[in-house]
Order: sequence, then structure tokens, then C-alpha cells
Amino acid sequence: MSSKIAEAEQHIKAAEDSLKTGLLKMRRSPDYDSAADEYAKAAAAFRAAREFKRSQQMLVKTADITANHLKNLFHAAKHLETAALLAKEVKNYEEAAEWLAKAGRMLRENGNPDSASLMLEKGAKMLEEPLPEASARLYSDSADAADIEDKVGQAAQCLGHACRMLIRAGKLDAAADVARRRVGQAGRDSNPDTLSKAVLALVVVELGRGDLVAARKAFNDSVHVSSFQTGDDCGPLQTLLEACEQMDGDRGRQALQNPVFRYMDNEFAKLARSIRLPEARQKPSAAGGAAAEAAGAGAEDAEEFDGGLC
Repeated sequence: MSSKIAEAEQHIKAAEDSLKTGLLKMRRSPDYDSAADEYAKAAAAFRAAREFKRSQQMLVKTADITANHLKNLFHAAKHLETAALLAKEVKNYEEAAEWLAKAGRMLRENGNPDSASLMLEKGAKMLEEPLPEASARLYSDSADAADIEDKVGQAAQCLGHACRMLIRAGKLDAAADVARRRVGQAGRDSNPDTLSKAVLALVVVELGRGDLVAARKAFNDSVHVSSFQTGDDCGPLQTLLEACEQMDGDRGRQALQNPVFRYMDNEFAKLARSIRLPEARQKPSAAGGAAAEAAGAGAEDAEEFDGGLC
């Protein structure tokens, strides 16, 4: 391993020499091609020695030269993607997220939105457990890239994943914003189930954050679409919304037992179970009812004679 580290340091020295100019070097401008190549070789040697942090640093240097001086954004993005994978190995998830986002921007700028979307989605998946909020941002960026290529189904799916991550992170307001974007994307997709599932998720998120008005609006804005009206989700959603509006906790709890809610993705299903419903109304027993009736009658009699006999 020490030999690999020594090899890496030789490549670093060669890269630094390539960037120097002057009469003694017989060079008026830096040799960026050679420098990028040497830094990349140093990164590979450090990686072989399992010096992942130093390998990341070399990859970032390589990406910087490749993007800013060689104007090759595609290869620069690939170097940053590799750096992000190494950052994940040493549990430096924040840097991994930063480099993946930057790589995605480079690919889009280079005219490769499809590659950007796939890379960002893969990176978002990698960060779901350790950093759900950053994962949501990458999923959202992936959706934006997919939308450039008019891949509306893929964009809606990525926004669904982003919403799921924001729910996990406890960011319900942000989740609602993303869920609304997802409905907008889904409305452009030819698959009717895409819209149905998007509206279902949005209504659950709005109810989960306690905004019944927004939940009803989300439903009403899509209920005129025939594919949604005839889908499996429309009826159970209507029942749940009516129960909430009528403060009928029993009916609401019964509605949430529908498989439509129970078999949603885990984060959405948990949020659905957390929707606050009115407590069940207590039904008086027969004896209790008679006593209450007698008490009511007594109260009426008392009111009748309240002013005395005169």
C-alpha cells in the first residue's frame, strides 16, 4: 500500500509541474491535459491504497481542470460522480450529495439531460437512508432533467420518490409542494394510473399536514378527469374527505382501512395512519339514555317555574 501512496505522490508532483510556466519550463501556458491525466492517475493510486479521502481530492482537482480549462463537462461530471461514490464509502454523505448535484448540472449544461437524470436518480437512491432531505433534492433534480427529454412518467416517478424522502425527513410542507409538482407532471402522462397515484399521495400529504381545504382542492382539481373518476383511488379518497369534513371519525377510520391507503409506499401509508380524525362518539346505554332524558325533562320543568307562580 505504501508503494501506491508513493506512486500517487509522484503523479501529483508531475501534475503540479505540468501547471508551471516560465522560461526554464520552456512553456508559456500550463499543460492542462497532462495535469488532468496525472491527477486522475494519482486518484487511482490513492484508491488502490484505500486512501479514499485523498482520492476524492484528486478527482475533484481533475474535474475542475477538465471542466474549466479543457471544457469537457461530460468527463468532469464522471470524475465528480466517482468522487461521490468514494465519499459514500467513508460516510461523507454531505460531500457526496454536493458533488452529485454539481455533476448533474454539468451533464445538463453539456446537453446530456438523460445521463444527468439517471445519475442523479442513482445518487438519490444511495442517500435515502443516511440523508433523506439531500436525497429528495437529487430526486427533484433528476425529475427536472427527465422533463427536458419529455419523459413525464419518469419525472413524476422521481418526484414521488422526492416526496417520500421529505415525509421521512418530517418536511411535510416541502413534501406537499413536491407532490403538487408530481400531479402536474402526472397529468401529462398517458398512463392514467400515474395521475391517480399522484393525487392520492397529494391528498394524504395535505391531510397529514392538517390542511383539509388544500386536500379537497387537490381532489376537486382532478376529479373531472375521466381516468381518475373511474380509477381505484377516487372513491376511497372521496369517502375519506367527506368523513373529515363531516367530523365523522368512525367513517374516516373505516375509510383508511381500504387497501388503497394500506398498500401505499411505506412512508405514505404511515402518514395516512397518522391523519388526525375526531374521536369516536360515545353512544349512551339504554339506562343512561333514560336518565339523561329524565334530567332533561327536569331541567325544562325548572325553567318553566323559574320566575315563580306570579
